[in-house]
Amino acid sequence: MNTDPYTLTATEALSQIEAGELSTVAWITSCQERIRQREPEIRAWAYINEQVIGDVEERIRCDGRPSIPIGVKDIIDVFGLPTMMGTDFHDPAPAVREGGSIAILRESGCVFMGKTVTTELGHRNPGPTRNPKDTRHTPGGSSSGSAAAVADYMVPICLGTQTSGSVVRPASYCGVLGYKPTYGDFDKTGILANAPSMDTLGILARSVDDIGLLRKLLLEEKVDKICDADLSALSFGVLRAPPWETADVEVRDLIEDFTRTLSASGARVADIQLDLEVSRLQVLHRLISGYEFRRSIAFERTKHLDLLSSVLRNGRLADGERVCRREYQSALQELAGLRLGLAGAFGDVDIVISPSASGVAPATLDSTGDAAFNSAWTLAGNPVITLPLFHAEASGLPIGCQFTAGVAQDDLLLAAAKKIMMLFGPPTFAA
Repeated sequence: MNTDPYTLTATEALSQIEAGELSTVAWITSCQERIRQREPEIRAWAYINEQVIGDVEERIRCDGRPSIPIGVKDIIDVFGLPTMMGTDFHDPAPAVREGGSIAILRESGCVFMGKTVTTELGHRNPGPTRNPKDTRHTPGGSSSGSAAAVADYMVPICLGTQTSGSVVRPASYCGVLGYKPTYGDFDKTGILANAPSMDTLGILARSVDDIGLLRKLLLEEKVDKICDADLSALSFGVLRAPPWETADVEVRDLIEDFTRTLSASGARVADIQLDLEVSRLQVLHRLISGYEFRRSIAFERTKHLDLLSSVLRNGRLADGERVCRREYQSALQELAGLRLGLAGAFGDVDIVISPSASGVAPATLDSTGDAAFNSAWTLAGNPVITLPLFHAEASGLPIGCQFTAGVAQDDLLLAAAKKIMMLFGPPTFAA
């Protein structure tokens, strides 16, 4: 059995540290060595913090607490580290102020291994990162480096962000867990805005317990153990609304098989009809995100337009140019009504099941894939988690399954996810 410390989840490592079986320095040094070994091939990091051991030793001198190694997507400001946002024209000087969520994690004892690669300004133009499961395939985006670093055991937990599907999709492609909380739960200061009406800080990890741990730290609440849910007490809805039919047949078959097994375990499983709501959310997502993105990157648009990729200029930026203020305001009003309607739907079902992506990671490094299965829930603001439950028969590449709960039902979602991983997930993440 591989017992290198870098293979441990954060909760496993902290347990060993508490038992005197591992030191914080040994754990983080092991992660550093893994990064040095694998980074030339995976290219998950935009910047590596070579001073992290010094940070750990200072923490130990101050209060003796163990430190948790974290990777941070490079659109989030971390004091002392540069923020390049997937571009080569931003100022590489170290940030002199950091985002609220980063400051909260630092105070709780986290140390930052470095900045993970993002797509250009968090949009769709890919960075250099490759999928650790098969380096010919995209890792997804825009939290490309975060997903790859966790999947390749460089670090147990990474922060990402999601405006469309930028946490869930790369997590699915790379075979790890990706969690997007209820909109507004995590502070977003110090994070490059894309579309403030839906931008959300998210977590990528290899266990539900690690997601629960970091979530509590970010909320500045007492860290407690996630109790796995009683599935027989839960009602699951299978969402076959568009874009369900665009998912690969294998993906649909795997989800159908899973839901039958889930039902046999005692859970209540039925179809849920949200076709109109999901369809309208997808339309409104493009309209609202385009309008807001064009304003959010006004500096880059007005000062560096010729340095921006055609993918960005012809994507959400172009979408924003076609939307007037009245259309935007009308869209926000319609969105408020749709959110109320969804709240009613989640009165009848606890968790909705759907694909995390249309299939495995595409065999290209020129695209990060399609967020069609994620954007509606991002705009709606519901908490979502993708679990690495399946693998493609032909390639062996991972396939995620997306679970969505009602707004503010994050605890229920994580409890259900923990039970599902215990019953149906991979027995271990083999390094």
